[in-house]
Amino acid sequence: EASGDHLLNDTTITHIIDIVKEKGTDAWWDLPVEDLLPPSYRNDGRRWKKGADTMDVWFDSGCSWASVLRARNISIPADIYLEGSDQHRGWFQSSLLTSICATGKAPYKTVVTHGFVLDEKGMKMAKSVGNVIPPSLITNGGKDLKRHPAYGVDVLRMFVANSDYT
Repeated sequence: EASGDHLLNDTTITHIIDIVKEKGTDAWWDLPVEDLLPPSYRNDGRRWKKGADTMDVWFDSGCSWASVLRARNISIPADIYLEGSDQHRGWFQSSLLTSICATGKAPYKTVVTHGFVLDEKGMKMAKSVGNVIPPSLITNGGKDLKRHPAYGVDVLRMFVANSDYT
């Protein structure tokens, strides 16, 4: 902590990868520093602290083509990327840049952008505002199934397919 030294090497990276594989990416935020350190660094007489810097908010989603497509044995490029128009400088661009750097080609053949779902007041629905309806509420229903019945994925697909986003 006091020295400002960074602890980044094959041992620490491998240890963090193993933790993330087991516990997910929230482990970085949920676990104490001691649990994030490989055993050989836990009692080395130094105090370490977690970094909270964000390298790039779009980097992880921009690399999703590599894990999602490859994990499902889908050839690159994907046929289509579909997302809101706010992603032109976000997911679409970061995916394009990371894929070109890694493979020399775009991760998608076609990009389709659409508008936004509006709430009852005509405001764009956003998680940050808290006015979204989770897709799982439509597909699976809520705790009170009389108030929020389960409609299944086909109803959600039909809604999306019939939405005019031009």
